Amino acid sequence: MRNIKYINVKRKIEFLLENETLNKFLVFLILANLSVFILDTDIRIHNNYKNVIYYFDIFSIVFFSIEYSLRVFILDNIKDIFKPLMIIDLLAILPFYLSFIKINTVFLRVLRMFRLLRIFKIGRYTKAFENIKNSFLSRKDELVITFLIFFSGVIISSTLMYYAEGQVNSHAFGSIPRSFWWSIITFTTVGYGDVYPITTIGKIIGGLTAILGVGLHGLLVGVIGVAFMDVLGNKKTENKVKEYNKNEVL
Repeated sequence: MRNIKYINVKRKIEFLLENETLNKFLVFLILANLSVFILDTDIRIHNNYKNVIYYFDIFSIVFFSIEYSLRVFILDNIKDIFKPLMIIDLLAILPFYLSFIKINTVFLRVLRMFRLLRIFKIGRYTKAFENIKNSFLSRKDELVITFLIFFSGVIISSTLMYYAEGQVNSHAFGSIPRSFWWSIITFTTVGYGDVYPITTIGKIIGGLTAILGVGLHGLLVGVIGVAFMDVLGNKKTENKVKEYNKNEVL
């Protein structure tokens, strides 16, 4: 009898947590928390609205704590508490409770940064994030290869620039690790201009690195674009099948 009551309560809680209106409110609350966290770093805003910010934070913590407790309650296996989304839920509320304990101030400030993790909670409530996750998973091998090419290119170009410029431009390319900064910035086509080659061979290596960086951008965009198209195409097919089945039943 007790098990039946527990199952009924669990189902009601699951139904509540999947409620679309509640999920929309949680998305709004998460975005509001992120906005308040950013604005609170301005000393004038903090001084003028610190009471409002404090009570808003209390309200958010209470709401998120209740949500986390309910999600723990409906877990089929207590080990599921260590799943990524559950850990994010915990880290989003943990700094508030730890603030009441006497711990190192620097450590507490670092913990407060975990409030930014609340933005990742949105993934629990929106299908768009699920589509993004599925698209990346469907092309994970291609993405891994692309990133391996990128890191290989960084290492090779850094090594070449070290041998080409290390003696004449030691401040920028005095070692291979020191050359990593230039290589990463060049590959990503940001080009800050704070570090640059001065020899002819160095400029040739730099030009080839920049061209390869543009090519990698195109490759990465192509892989991600195809992944999105595949996921969206599968979604459309599923919707058509559901619609067809529904018409057949009618």
